Amino acid sequence: MTIKETLLWARTELKESCERPQYEAELLLAYHLKKDRMYLITHDADVVENLDLFKETVARRKANEPYEYIVGSASFYDIHLAVEEGVLIPRPETEILIDLTAKIIQEKQIRQIAEIGVGTGAISIVLARKFPELKIVATDICEAPLRVARKNINTFGLNHQITLRQSNLIDEVDEPIELLVSNPPYIAEDFILKSNVVDYEPKEALFGGRVGDELLKQIIVDAKERKIPYLACEMGYDQKEPLTSFVKEIGVESIQFYKDLAGFDRGFIIKFPGT
Repeated sequence: MTIKETLLWARTELKESCERPQYEAELLLAYHLKKDRMYLITHDADVVENLDLFKETVARRKANEPYEYIVGSASFYDIHLAVEEGVLIPRPETEILIDLTAKIIQEKQIRQIAEIGVGTGAISIVLARKFPELKIVATDICEAPLRVARKNINTFGLNHQITLRQSNLIDEVDEPIELLVSNPPYIAEDFILKSNVVDYEPKEALFGGRVGDELLKQIIVDAKERKIPYLACEMGYDQKEPLTSFVKEIGVESIQFYKDLAGFDRGFIIKFPGT
């Protein structure tokens, strides 16, 4: 089959599982051929080699396996990160969390932060690249994210800035921390997710408990007890009200919520009193 014929076949295969089957067919074939998408247009009469292998790749995507796991890479912010099954794929909305955190770091001249739930290392890596003097302790309770994050940190040469540590939240972090940032699990355990998420991505990185905000509340309590001045977190779209009530009970100086590009409540910044 030629490239043109192969793309037509792949688009047909993917039309039920992908919102943009033509686009994803092109991405997968470009990955298979180790070429860019423009090559597919300029060489559409070329014969596709190892066609059976490409068909296996398309079958994986047809079964809702995320594209990022298939190709082993995710585009995030201005970089590409290695990713594999067992590690949460970084989402575009997390870029908002990074920008808001970066603003605090710059304005308050912060030099030492911690991240809970390092995943691929996306948040810590982008912040370290923005602030070459910044020191970061990044934790995760699972080994797979720590392994992938280490690979990405090595790729960008950031070992001198980012320290990885296996830990439940910040239990193993002894350093003085000026800001804590996290995109923790915050989905309620009975919430129905799409197949490409729930069937492939790690549940421990998605579900935050029966209600969903249990870990968020624990992170807030830990940050306050450790006298960390600032906390920046992602959250679920329906958690603004319960978290507002919770921080009123425990006492914070201020909490500011922010929305994602779709207009949903997506996270918050807390300033703690007396810090």
